[in-house]
Amino acid sequence: MKSQTKHLIRWLAITAFALALILLFISLFQNFVKPPKANLPAREARAVWMSRFDYTERFTTHAPDSIRAYIDESFRQIHDANFNMVFFQVRGNGDAFYKSKYEPWSSTLTGTLGKNPGWDPLDFAIQTAHRYGLELHAWINAFPAWRGLDDPIRTTPLHPYLLHPEWIVCDNSGKPMPKSDHYISFSPGIPAAREYIVKVVADIVSKYNVDGVHFDYIRYPEDSPELGYSHDRISVRRFKSPESNPLNLNWDDWQRDQVTAFISKAYDTITSIKPYVKVSASVVGNYKTSEWNGYYTVYQDVRRWAEIGKIDMIIPMIYYQRNFRENSFPTVVKEWKETIHKERPVFAGLGAYTVDWDEILLEIDDARNIGLPGLVFFAISSLDSEKLASLKSTKFQYPTLLPALSWKDTISPMTPNNFQITKKEKQIRFSWAAPDIPKDLEVAQQYVIYRSKFKPVDTTRGENIFIIVPGTQTEWMVESQINSDNFYYTITALDHAKNQSAASPAVRIAH
Repeated sequence: MKSQTKHLIRWLAITAFALALILLFISLFQNFVKPPKANLPAREARAVWMSRFDYTERFTTHAPDSIRAYIDESFRQIHDANFNMVFFQVRGNGDAFYKSKYEPWSSTLTGTLGKNPGWDPLDFAIQTAHRYGLELHAWINAFPAWRGLDDPIRTTPLHPYLLHPEWIVCDNSGKPMPKSDHYISFSPGIPAAREYIVKVVADIVSKYNVDGVHFDYIRYPEDSPELGYSHDRISVRRFKSPESNPLNLNWDDWQRDQVTAFISKAYDTITSIKPYVKVSASVVGNYKTSEWNGYYTVYQDVRRWAEIGKIDMIIPMIYYQRNFRENSFPTVVKEWKETIHKERPVFAGLGAYTVDWDEILLEIDDARNIGLPGLVFFAISSLDSEKLASLKSTKFQYPTLLPALSWKDTISPMTPNNFQITKKEKQIRFSWAAPDIPKDLEVAQQYVIYRSKFKPVDTTRGENIFIIVPGTQTEWMVESQINSDNFYYTITALDHAKNQSAASPAVRIAH
């Protein structure tokens, strides 16, 4: 009896072991024939701010070659780290980093306000960014009018601070904001000041091939409630006028309405010139729930901008630690997610210049987990090669497409034609013909080549994105990799709004 029991136990053990091996084999086989679950987004904005100080004040001279080399190398590095967008500053305080009809060249380019530097930073940045497949958005400080203890020198054109001193914000007593080492601002409550800034922006959009206009400082100055900004003569008169305040708003709501009037006019003007140009804004990191917030302290009602459809992308500057008691990073990100009800993407502004890098990496996870479709780093000068390498190896392993902006364009491109791949020696050549022109007559702005070991190629998976190619190209060469022949490849087209075409038939490399 004991012998039979031992044989039964042995048989049960062998059977259990065999069953475990079978289950293990089935699991391994399923993982082999089915692609793993996607763990990276196929669409995500990955952007950086490049301030005017980043590319001008890091050198001991104003040599254009040094500045251009820095811009080029910086854009190359972020492209290699799988970023896809740059906010490039071209207006700081009534000065210009491009050929402006209305404002003098910035002194940081030559050392002298109004002196022509002999080159055009905005034009160079656009060409360089597009060569690396990056979107270039012209970053504009809207209401700052001057910065410094001395008046600007007289230039041609004359600096707006000298041309319109009556536009400067004033305190409760009507006294203009004093000069300091921080910004003096024009008053959003003065229509002529708003119209002037819109005119400056229209000049840029008309002349330059920018992908977007990015506004900063669309607001009243800090400490406005305490100091009474802006009780300038024009604003006070308009506030008391039934024509300029027909809804009889209180002072705070009326000032918020003046800021909203600016972004509304700017948006309409920009999109009337080039409908595809995207309008974005960097805003105070907290909407209205903390002591320092956009809504109450600087009269910035971002939710209203989204509700009336006068903004395309919103970037709150959430430069907070994750363990702050009241304004922890995850808490504020969640609040923004819940605040913007209309379909307008919110990208988390990350304070790479002040927050520990390990914390930044965790904040990327927070933003993704809560559902924000993009990240913007301040600033490019804070992203050294080590940090960029850590991003590429952990968070940005693959390229991504920018979020599609369906309200700007609902018509997708047509599929690229005649997609072929050939291999010669150590290089792979991708070639295709431009797609047919869709109903809106928009030509392709980018092409996306996907690859996968599985057919059909899943274009919704971020890890299947192989390369993103400028729309001006119909062929692309890459270095051959060891296992390149094991993949299926397909191609799609993107338009300005990042609508994507259907994919071409999947093909393998032809020898």
